[in-house]
Amino acid sequence: MAKIGIMGKKGSKACKEIVNRAGIPRYQGKKQAVDVLVNYGLAGERLMRYYSQFPSARNIPTINKNAGHSKLKVINKAKSLGILVPESKLALSKSDNKSEWIEKRFSSQGGKGICLAKNKIALKGKYYQKFIKDRLYELRVHAFRWIDIKDYKVQKRLGSKDEIAWNFSQGGHFVTVNNHGYEVFTDAKEISRRMLDALGMAFGAVDFIVDKERRLYFIEVNSAPGFSGLSDAIYINAFGALKDLPKNKILKYV
Repeated sequence: MAKIGIMGKKGSKACKEIVNRAGIPRYQGKKQAVDVLVNYGLAGERLMRYYSQFPSARNIPTINKNAGHSKLKVINKAKSLGILVPESKLALSKSDNKSEWIEKRFSSQGGKGICLAKNKIALKGKYYQKFIKDRLYELRVHAFRWIDIKDYKVQKRLGSKDEIAWNFSQGGHFVTVNNHGYEVFTDAKEISRRMLDALGMAFGAVDFIVDKERRLYFIEVNSAPGFSGLSDAIYINAFGALKDLPKNKILKYV
């Protein structure tokens, strides 16, 4: 059995739960013998600060080591694979109606920074995305490459039609989908697996929007999903299963 450690944002409730309930300790430096690390969402400056504090972590095989992809880059990657995405771009044209577009940050969590378009010019750290006004609901697929795709967990997210984003802070809430037989759910799981493979990731919470025509729009992959109460057990069980794998199998997901 491999020795696994976790690296993540200081104060992260999700990391704390994984440490306490899945039995995967936080990595504290070279005195701690570790075969594989799990990166729970560290990217950019946060990842560099972590490596400055624990330089030995750089040389340890790491799951989701390079998970900090720009959301626009991920959207464009999905589009290049023929996956349906909302139209997204760095700047609006003169003919674009601002009321049909939203502004989003390249990197954010919890829906922070999402608002109706106030500009048309290119903005630092942001991009524009066509707003799917006729959405029925959103989907989140909890995907792990070491788990069979048929066992991926799917949740619906619902919210007020008056809100642009349905994140928890905007009053959105998840409900668990128990019947995965509908085409939209199986398609979402298959796309989630494709996106993990395309981005070189081993796990993530993959978000979609479903509109009134039952069209499935890929939105993003979250590399550090927060725990909603309904999702806690999903991640505790998934990382518990990872911990029980032999080292040679775990290294396949690095």
